[in-house]
Amino acid sequence: MKNREQQVINAYKLRLRQVTVCDLELLRTWRNSSEIRKNMLSQSIISTAEQKKWFQKISIQQKNQQAFHFVVEYKDKPVGYANFNYENRQTGLYIGEEKYRGTILAFCLALALLDFVFFQLCEKELEAIVLSQNQAAIRFNKKLGYQIVSEIEDIVTMHLTKERYLQGKNELKKIIRI
Repeated sequence: MKNREQQVINAYKLRLRQVTVCDLELLRTWRNSSEIRKNMLSQSIISTAEQKKWFQKISIQQKNQQAFHFVVEYKDKPVGYANFNYENRQTGLYIGEEKYRGTILAFCLALALLDFVFFQLCEKELEAIVLSQNQAAIRFNKKLGYQIVSEIEDIVTMHLTKERYLQGKNELKKIIRI
């Protein structure tokens, strides 16, 4: 396995850099906002102590190359969060800055993250877990090439192969002109 510590991704006019202790309060604020929290599997309010405990956990994961956790920057300002976890082959992301939610920036972020996972980490397939009420995320993931593989109660499981991602990416590149 390659050395992936202090990973930085520059793609699609975004910079993804590893989460640091200085980012914790901003990430906690975003994560606790009702707009972000309502689409999370765990919708509880995160305390400062819980955030610090989470950071200790992800620091170990990153050091052991089990996961990547990124702050997403646009025009040199933090705008969101993204991650990839080796254990469950899942990615996650959100745009924290309200003025950028619902914009093409989310697709740029997804493309940057998925390019990293498929082309640098050489993963072959991924899974996404989405709340069934989050129809925007389901449509978003479908545009990226994800396919629904199961729907159990309020959870939708989606699957993405590298081949389907490349097809989705090519279609998206026509729309976002990158």
